[in-house]
Amino acid sequence: MQQLTLAQAFARAPKEKSSPRTVTVEPTVPKNSAPKTSVLAVSVPKILFGPNGPYPDFDRFSPHPVTYNGAVYPTSQHLFQAFKFLDNHPDIAESIRLASTPDLAFDIAHSNKASYRSDWSSINIFKMEEALFLKFSQHPLPQQELLATGNSELYQDSATDAFWGVGSDLLGRNEFGRALERVRQNLGGAPASVRKVLQCQNCRNKLRVGESLYCGDSCLRADINTIAPLCPQCRRRPQIGKLKFCGETCRKIAAKSAK
Repeated sequence: MQQLTLAQAFARAPKEKSSPRTVTVEPTVPKNSAPKTSVLAVSVPKILFGPNGPYPDFDRFSPHPVTYNGAVYPTSQHLFQAFKFLDNHPDIAESIRLASTPDLAFDIAHSNKASYRSDWSSINIFKMEEALFLKFSQHPLPQQELLATGNSELYQDSATDAFWGVGSDLLGRNEFGRALERVRQNLGGAPASVRKVLQCQNCRNKLRVGESLYCGDSCLRADINTIAPLCPQCRRRPQIGKLKFCGETCRKIAAKSAK
């Protein structure tokens, strides 16, 4: 299948240009020769996948039944939603397993949100990875397709989900794609890529763009507006309220200088 770059896929690349993810390959230097100072930068391939694009079988809604503890779940989405209740509300988990569609499985789980296991927010990524590993280990064709992606970084196309997918601006956390990379590694494929999750310093929801501390210009300007101006005397520390200086010391020095 064709491997799409994020910019090509669905024509939804963000306006801000992010720095390319690169790895450096050190050249082999013969013992008796002068060392070379240059390195070769190699771009890591990136694949954006989704139910309406490339690799539809990667999606957790794909029709691949998953067996867990002797019970068969119609899709990995059914199992993932059931994980929220298996230990504390097995009756709800069973109604999810028997749901006619993965969308209905989600709706049943969401309508019982108050009954989620108490630690769900701390284990949800692990449980997603577990459901995906069971799916791909039990179905040879999707497994072969996943392994064939090599060392590509995998990104789930979801305009409405910035946690599991890339979101509408391609800056989401992409936890689903990252889990798929770990599943690929556990099945004997290429190691999962190491990508730091660096959140925007202002909104704390989206990822930083390139070397910036912010996800975009809006958050940059918003954060700058909340930072107090520097003390006019020392030019090192921010002003304190109506004092207009960072402290009494700088205020007194400025007052003497003005005389």
